[in-house]
Amino acid sequence: MTAGCSQRIKVPINRMMSPEAIGKGAEVSYRNTGYSQGVLQFTNNDTNNPLILSTVQNNEFYLGLGISENADLFVRVPEESSSLVGLKVQVLGAPAKAGANGHNLAFTLAMGSERDEFNDVFTIDLKSDVRDYSLIHGYRTNPFVMYYDGVSLTNFRFRGSVKGATGLNSNSIDYEAQNILGAFAGVILGKHDLHLTVELGGQVIRWTNTEQGSFQHFGLAVTGGW
Repeated sequence: MTAGCSQRIKVPINRMMSPEAIGKGAEVSYRNTGYSQGVLQFTNNDTNNPLILSTVQNNEFYLGLGISENADLFVRVPEESSSLVGLKVQVLGAPAKAGANGHNLAFTLAMGSERDEFNDVFTIDLKSDVRDYSLIHGYRTNPFVMYYDGVSLTNFRFRGSVKGATGLNSNSIDYEAQNILGAFAGVILGKHDLHLTVELGGQVIRWTNTEQGSFQHFGLAVTGGW
């Protein structure tokens, strides 16, 4: 038996994050970014076949809350991927509201865990767990332009079960991608209250039972702050 399933595992490629903290306040961002996608396969009735990898474009919602002059809490809600709750801490430079020229540096820590059920060839119940870390550097040339770059490290695992399926050799699914390496660079145009971000991101990822894949994608984001 050879069967495909439209259930996808999506890992964001783009970051779209400034190294500047908000500086007490909030910001909301709507993003159109790239994702690496792995599609489940049930060739020979197995649930541990290699994933079919590709790149797709989807949307993401971002909310940041400035809890101090140099620290933000944030929530990332990517389309058809795991949401993340995290902390961004700026260790060099002034917050976004200041718009000060010069170098900026920040690190982020984020985690997420979700459960969902999908129906296609089979009914599949999946739980995903994510841990994500990044280091972001930027240089602001004037109040309206910032160039930034950075690296990220992500661990992603999803486990689940196939419900009511007959003929499969197992009803369990377990895939993991450890130490997903990401790199990104972009430019932020505008001030804190309204700005546009353009970014090129790249990613090297290797899932369980799947050959390593490398992906790149451009992302765009519109952000408003107060």
